[in-house]
Amino acid sequence: MIPFCYLDSQKKEQSGGIELLSDSEPIEMDVEANGWTFHVVVGEHQNGRYICIPNWNIGTELSRLNDEFWNRERLCNYTELHPDNVEAVVRAIAVADEWIKKYHEECG
Repeated sequence: MIPFCYLDSQKKEQSGGIELLSDSEPIEMDVEANGWTFHVVVGEHQNGRYICIPNWNIGTELSRLNDEFWNRERLCNYTELHPDNVEAVVRAIAVADEWIKKYHEECG
């Protein structure tokens, strides 16, 4: 489990965990935060990136995985996720992206 921290809507630091299921496209992970589990799939299509959270019936466009501002805006405006859950998912995606890049640099 990859630990991560994020700020909730009250600006209090919270923690969560990422279970990385696939580290190549499409990237697949389970994100645990706020007592919930989000099965997150992120990938790339011809015109950009996408995110799907099938167990929450969510699918929308995404920016770079580390673009937390844009991804937050997208998930807040186009899904019914609570803002605290949006923060957790957006932060988890960025942390997973950083972890995957570091892993591939070290292991080739």
